[in-house]
Amino acid sequence: MTDERPPRAMRNTLEWAIRSTGIHLPPPVFREEPVLLEPDLPAPDASAAQRHTAVTAGSLAVLATLAVVYTLHLARALVLPVVIAILLSFLLRGAVRWLKRHRINEPLGAAIVVLGSTTLVLGALALLSAPASDWIDRAPAALAQVERKVRTLAAPIMRWEATAARVESMASGGAGAAPAGAVARRTGIMLQLFGGAANLMVASISVIFLTYFLLASGDLFMRKTMKALPYSAGTSGVPQKISDEVESAVSAYLRVSTFINIGLGLATWGVLALLGMPNAGLWGTLAGLLNVVPYLGAIATTGILAVAALTVFDSVGHAMLVPAAYFGLNMIESNVATPLLLGRQFPLNTVAILVGVMLWGFIWGIPGAILAVPLMVTLKILCDHIPALRTVGDYLGS
Repeated sequence: MTDERPPRAMRNTLEWAIRSTGIHLPPPVFREEPVLLEPDLPAPDASAAQRHTAVTAGSLAVLATLAVVYTLHLARALVLPVVIAILLSFLLRGAVRWLKRHRINEPLGAAIVVLGSTTLVLGALALLSAPASDWIDRAPAALAQVERKVRTLAAPIMRWEATAARVESMASGGAGAAPAGAVARRTGIMLQLFGGAANLMVASISVIFLTYFLLASGDLFMRKTMKALPYSAGTSGVPQKISDEVESAVSAYLRVSTFINIGLGLATWGVLALLGMPNAGLWGTLAGLLNVVPYLGAIATTGILAVAALTVFDSVGHAMLVPAAYFGLNMIESNVATPLLLGRQFPLNTVAILVGVMLWGFIWGIPGAILAVPLMVTLKILCDHIPALRTVGDYLGS
C-alpha cells in the first residue's frame, strides 16, 4: 500500500514558505452537520388501547354467543335428546347409588332404574290417553260453545264497537267492508315438540339409551366434560369440584321440583273433583306437567282450565271457580312451598329465570322452556368457577 502524503522535506519547505510570507492562516473550521430532531409525539394512551381491546373482545363475545345460539337451534334434533338424558341422569343417579350401596353394580342398577321409570311413565300415559283423546275430539265443538258464552258476556262491548263502526262508515260516506275471515291452522302438539310422531319415537328411544349409559358409567361423562372447559392456571381439582356441584345442585332442584309438581297436581285433582269438573285427574296431571315451566306454565294452565270449565258448566260463575281454585293453589306453591323447600338450593333471580325461559323457548320451543331452569342453574355454576364469566354468574345470581 503506497503512502499518498507528501515527503517530509516537501512538507517542511511548504511550512517555511508560509511562515516567511507573514500570512497567518486561521485554524481550520469544522462544520458540523445539522442534526434533525424528531418532533415530540404524545405518549400512547394506555386507556384508549384498553378500551379498544375491550370493545373488540365484547364484539367477539357477542358474535360467538349468536353463533352458539344459532347452532343449538339448528342442531336441535341432535342436542336436545342429549340434554334431556343428562338431566334425567342427574335425577335418577341417587337411586342408582342407593342400589350400589346394596351390592347392585351400576350397569344393573341403571337398567333397573331406567326400565322402572319408563314403565311408570308409559303406564301414566296409558291411563290418561283415553280422557285426553276424548277432550281432543270434543275440542272444535267445545271451542264453539266457549265462543258463544264469551260473546254473550262481551255483548255490550260488541254493541259499542258496532255503533262506532256505523258512525265511522257514515262519516266516511261509504259502506264498511266486512273483515276477512281468518283461517285457523291446527298444528299438533307433538309436531311442535319434536316434529312428528316418528321423530318423537326416535328421540324417546335415544333419551332412554343415553340415560342408561350415563347412569351405567357413573360420573365419567361429567368429569370428561368439565376437564374440557377453560380454566385459569393453578386450578387443579376444579373440574371435579364443578362436576360435583353441578350434579348436586341440578339433581336437588329436579328432585324437589318434581315432588312439588306432583303435590300441585294431586291438590288440583282433588279441588277440581270437589268442584265437579270431569276428568279431574287429567287436569291435575296437566297442571303438574305445565308447572315445570316457571310463570308461563301457570298462565297456560289457568287459561286451559278456564276454557275447559266453560265447556262443561252452564253457569259462567261456576266455570270461573275452576281456574280461580287452581290459581290459588299455584300462589301457595310458588310463594310458600317452593321457597320453603328449595331455599338456597335455587341460586337464580326472578329476572334471570324469566329471561332464561324466553331464551331457551326461542331456541328449542316448548322443550327448551321446560328445561330452562336446570340449564340456567348449570350455567350459573359454570360461570361462578370460570374467571372470565364471573360477571355473568353474578348477574344470574339471586
